[in-house]
Parts: sequence; structure tokens; C-alpha cells
Amino acid sequence: MSDRLEFPDGVVRVTPLVGVPDSQSISLSTLLDAQHLLSALLTSFIINTDWLLSHIQPHTPLTLIANQAQSTSSLHQNISWCNPEFVVPNVQIMHTKLMLLVYPGHVRFAILTGNLVEEGWTVVQNSVFIQDFPLDYTRVFSANEFSTSLALSLHDLSVPYSVVARLNHVDFTRARARIVTTVPTGGKRVHMNMESYGMLRLAHVVDQFNTQIAEEWEPDARLYCIGSSLGKLDTNWLRDFYMCAHGWDPQSLALNARASIVPENMIDIAVAFPTHSDVATNVYGKPAMQYVMAKQNVYENPKFPKSCMFRVQPRVNRTVVHVKAIVARTGERQNRGWVYLGSHNFTPAAWGRLQRGESPYYNNYEMGVVLLDVKYECRSQDCVSKIVWENTNVVLPFSPVWVPYGRSDAPYFNPDIQ
Repeated sequence: MSDRLEFPDGVVRVTPLVGVPDSQSISLSTLLDAQHLLSALLTSFIINTDWLLSHIQPHTPLTLIANQAQSTSSLHQNISWCNPEFVVPNVQIMHTKLMLLVYPGHVRFAILTGNLVEEGWTVVQNSVFIQDFPLDYTRVFSANEFSTSLALSLHDLSVPYSVVARLNHVDFTRARARIVTTVPTGGKRVHMNMESYGMLRLAHVVDQFNTQIAEEWEPDARLYCIGSSLGKLDTNWLRDFYMCAHGWDPQSLALNARASIVPENMIDIAVAFPTHSDVATNVYGKPAMQYVMAKQNVYENPKFPKSCMFRVQPRVNRTVVHVKAIVARTGERQNRGWVYLGSHNFTPAAWGRLQRGESPYYNNYEMGVVLLDVKYECRSQDCVSKIVWENTNVVLPFSPVWVPYGRSDAPYFNPDIQ
């Protein structure tokens, strides 16, 4: 690899599936480019270190962060494990999926929706946002919104200062994506930045965008929210998220005031989740099924908004989609908006739960990017055929098609977590 940047403006790719040729996919080997890799920060909910290290040269220094590490043996001598702060270790989790890959002349920033395990790159399909930034150790570049957000995010994860300090020598001028993170409640750092996480951070990002385009607040968005874990949803939480997705922080309002501004019938959110038949008939069988997380008692709770459940249409038929994404369509014609990609499932644990008169509660470490000013080409009101950001096609492992659950449909309930 030369110092030429392969992804100078940011792209979205999908992970490969075994036996499925796909020009829009990127393998882990291609993403890492181990031959030229000087060092790396890799974070994931689960890391299979033996499998990961088979893609990396033994001398390459690695900083790893995981909630769970799977390993039988390792001959790699250059691993530093980093441990984020947990106030409630058995409840709060580290779910962030980030790569910072350092090469001779640039740094590669990658946000993943999947884990660093073999199945996440072979039998379930995920998304990857990638952007390359110039690196020059003879210069110190001015900070911008992106670099500041990234540095704070790394501090939140307790990443060593020596790793964070390298960002001073990276030119982030061409960054257009916005970083959104979540940090568990109760820790030392979360108290300093409580309004900068989860759905409140999303509200801030969207509000800045609305201000730039002189958009007035109007509850007109359609949100297609897809994940691999089904959370404890209720109407009040959906309403709070819906308001934040328009750039409005609803914390100061009582619940009845929020309900009067956004009645239940105006909350246009599709919670997309694979059905039992979708998962049970997937071509890769049990190895793919283990990564879909839903509990029957959560879905059967009387407060759960079953009317918001929508089907998932994978890009490749009879496969399991493990992506975490939000496709937001706004305006009268619904042909513009924004897209979120990252580690956040569409759950209160990931995005936070607002509590009037108290601080929000966040459970997980999460990270993702928001792509603003996205353009949509639509075959119909309920079907997006093409997504374009910064003149580049956004390739997703699913089609955002607004098709609600049928009468006999139910989510796939993972027997291992019931």
C-alpha cells in the first residue's frame, strides 16, 4: 500500500458471506491490510483472539477492548488489553465496535456493526463504515468536531493516552460523519458529559443539521430501526427517541406534554427484527442463529409496542442480518434524511432512557456514526431503492422496506437467553 488513501471520503460496505460473490463487500483481511499495518486499536463485544490474530502479523502492536474474549492460546506477544470502567460489571456491557488502524501515511477509522468473530464475517451480514485520514508526525493538525468527539470517545473507553495523542497528527479535515456514543451511567466520566451520549447526542447532531438547512421542527420523520437484539420497548420510550431523532431534547417536558406534541399515532417508527421463520430457514443454520437476541417475555410484555414490528428483507435471501442501523426519512417527499450505523441496537440499554427530574440512564458502551443529508431514491412510500451520501452509494445488508409483521409473525426467540 502506498500513502494514497483508498477511502478518503468515507464509504459503507457490507461484510462477506461464504459462497456469495459480492463486489460491495469487504473482508477482514482487506480491511486490516496486515502487511502494511503498524499498530491497531480494536474494540468489540466479543473478540475471538485466535481467529483475529490469524489475520494480523505477530509483531504488530495491538490494543484490544472487549466485553468477552474467546481464546484457546496465543503466540502474539504485542497485545495490550484495555479495561473500561464498569460500575455494575454484571449488568453494564462494552458493546463498542471500533477500529483505528495505523499505517505509514494514514489512519483508517472503521465503525463496525458486527463482532470480531469468524461468524460475523462469513455467515451473518454486517455493515462497515470506513474512512482513511492522512497521518503526518511532523505536523499537529487543528481539532475539529470529529476529532474532538473521537478523542473524548477514546478517553471514555479508558484508551491509553499514548494512543489518543496520535490523533493530533491526523488530518480529519475531510470527516463528514458525526460520532455518537453511549457510556454507562455511574462512571466518573459520564457525569462530565451526561448530555453528550445516546439519544441526547443524536438529538444534538440532528439539531445542528436542521439549523444548517433552516429546517423547522416538524414530527414528519419515518424511522426504520434495525438491530440484532430486541429491547424492552414501550410507547413512552419510542416517543422520546422519535423526538430526539428530529433534534429535540424532550427532557424538560412532562410525559403528558410530550404526548400532546407527539401523539402515539404520529410516532412513525418501524422496529425491524427477523422473524422466527426468517432465522430458522437461513441457509447457514445454527452458526448464524446464535447472533439474534430476543426474549419471549420481553415481546409478550403488555407494554411492548407490537404494532411497530416490521419485517427484515435481507440483501441476500435466506440470510441473517446482524446490522444495527437507522434509516431516517424526513420532509414532505421523504427523499432526504440521515442514516445511523454502528453498535447501538434499537434498545434503551444502548440509546439510554430519559427520566424527568433525573439524569438519563445509560447501560452500555456504544459507538456509531450518523451520515447527515442523505438522499433517497424511492420506488414507493414504503420502499427505498437507493441511498446516497456525499455522492456515494450507501450499501446496506438489507432493503428498508416498510412491511409490518403479519398476524402469525413473531420474532426469533433465542433459546440460549430465555
